Amino acid sequence: MDRVRRRTYLFRRMVFLFALSSWTKNQASLNTSIQNYLDIYKPIDYAVVGQQKCGTSTLWNILTLNPAVKWVGHGKESFFFSGEMPRTTLCDNLVEDFLTQVAVQRLKLNRTDMLIGDWSATHFSCSCCPAALKSLNANLKIIILLRDPVQRALSRFVEQKRSIRMPFHKTVENLTFPEFVKLEVAALKGCVTRAASLQQPRPQLPAGPTQSTRGQQRAVGEEPLVGWGLGLDIVRWMEMQCYSRSNIIGWSVYDVFLENYLAHFPKEQVLVLYTDDLSTQPLESFQRVEAFLGAPPHLYDNSVLDLVFNSNDCYHWRCARKKGDVSNQTSLLAVNSEEGHQQQPSRNGPFTQAVSRLVDLYRPHVRRLFSWAEQGRIAPPPERWKRLYA
Repeated sequence: MDRVRRRTYLFRRMVFLFALSSWTKNQASLNTSIQNYLDIYKPIDYAVVGQQKCGTSTLWNILTLNPAVKWVGHGKESFFFSGEMPRTTLCDNLVEDFLTQVAVQRLKLNRTDMLIGDWSATHFSCSCCPAALKSLNANLKIIILLRDPVQRALSRFVEQKRSIRMPFHKTVENLTFPEFVKLEVAALKGCVTRAASLQQPRPQLPAGPTQSTRGQQRAVGEEPLVGWGLGLDIVRWMEMQCYSRSNIIGWSVYDVFLENYLAHFPKEQVLVLYTDDLSTQPLESFQRVEAFLGAPPHLYDNSVLDLVFNSNDCYHWRCARKKGDVSNQTSLLAVNSEEGHQQQPSRNGPFTQAVSRLVDLYRPHVRRLFSWAEQGRIAPPPERWKRLYA
């Protein structure tokens, strides 16, 4: 691993030095004058942190058509502070390497008047990433895209099942969705129960004006938010680890990870979007993101707004399909989960039971999202979530 990291470091350094050399030779031809080293060697402006299988690839492909919105690296995701596997949480990765990647984008495009962000959808479920990103840039804009929890888990399962190249293919290749859900939910409940056994009495807080973990005033009656390094006790830390190490099922437990970000960043710097809105109101969604980032509005073609990226049978960041051509995998998977592969899933069949098991798991966590929406901390989740998880 050390040898690989050294090679990666040397490669990135060579790329940066080459770009810097080219910039020095062609400084007179730059569209935007770079005043000094700090103009190019500065942190990112925003981060789209996830969640996986919630539409971040669609958001990335279309939003970055705006010339003012760019990203770190050659592909969509850098995975710099956290990868897909639990062992790849790398919050202490060399920050200089990350800044070098950002600088290369400015040099390559001969511009400093653009917004550069990171699009790693793995950073949402990473316990230490909010603290790392806050240290990187205290004024960072955070964008989070959330999908119906059950649909996200189902989508991730199908993706891993169908492609041998996926990191969790071996985990699910010999299991049906109901079988996997039963095993994984039981494991998660056991993990959370073990964490809860370490609960200790919390110290009494003094009466008076309440303060958030960021030192800002919060309204009386509002739930105090805790995060990594900001009041997170051993129980909630271990609970977060339970979910963060369950990529398919646990990563749909949004509130645990969202609280971590809300504890580190003011709500004005956190934009929560929903896949439902991105699908039904794409133009309004992109305009909302542009306004949040402070980017100039871009004119998006309607044919582009009708595309979905990295979806069923088209698993690649750049792979696009029209919304109408994306098949409904829920029905197909439901049928294939039934004994004898019936044409219609039974109301009490294995697939229906699996969905019910997931709804029960996610219910208290979704309710917490609605509570935060009522407090004005995030945008309200779709109404159909309220009906499903009531």
